[in-house]
Amino acid sequence: MLSVIKRLPIVSTLVTLCAVVIMFALANWQLQRGLNKAQRIESMATASAREPFSLEQIKVYKGDIQDLPITINATLNPKQVLLLDNRIHQGRPGFEVLAVAKSDGHNVLVNFGWITGKQIRSDLPTVTLPNLLAGERGRVVLPSHNPLITETATLTATWPKVIQQIDIHFVEQMLQIELAPFVITLTVNDNPQFVRKWQPVVMPPEKHYAYAVQWLGLGVAAFLVYFFALRNRLKKVSNDEHQ
Repeated sequence: MLSVIKRLPIVSTLVTLCAVVIMFALANWQLQRGLNKAQRIESMATASAREPFSLEQIKVYKGDIQDLPITINATLNPKQVLLLDNRIHQGRPGFEVLAVAKSDGHNVLVNFGWITGKQIRSDLPTVTLPNLLAGERGRVVLPSHNPLITETATLTATWPKVIQQIDIHFVEQMLQIELAPFVITLTVNDNPQFVRKWQPVVMPPEKHYAYAVQWLGLGVAAFLVYFFALRNRLKKVSNDEHQ
């Protein structure tokens, strides 16, 4: 056994071992992403079948609020517009439009939908928002925070403000108010200014499963190539020693 180990090519063995481990890890990662998205799709289907909640009901709800349907009656300042940058729709760059709505003493960010950008990046689109939201329907979204994204907006910037991600704490600092820890994304397509064709799950679970199988197959193939190459090498060394 020791003699066999001594004959192993160290560099190729380590490279193959690292490659196989990485490929198996990527396969597991894709599998977990697929399972998580399948669970999200199931959760969305269950949530959409429920009667809409009010903002007050959402605030005291004890379960998972992600994707729950909601009806909101609120006031807002139509001049304080947030433009979420780098939003793509059908290959076109644009923004998602957000504003703070106030209802029963609670403040919450409302996402009105996607709007196309202009050819000159510094020329921001004109957005017209109402003063009131009366019975608007939407769903609850818990925004994710990406630490790799650098915010370009400042607390003193003029309106509208272009933001790089939905950071509840940043908006609270900017407006000196307390916000609900979620966003209401409007879903009814009743405003021609905006596109509200939301895709919370862009890549279906099946595609992640396919990627998982590919990475697993590559890992197995790399191991088999190494195994047969090593076996042939050991046989050749053994035959040379007995000649």
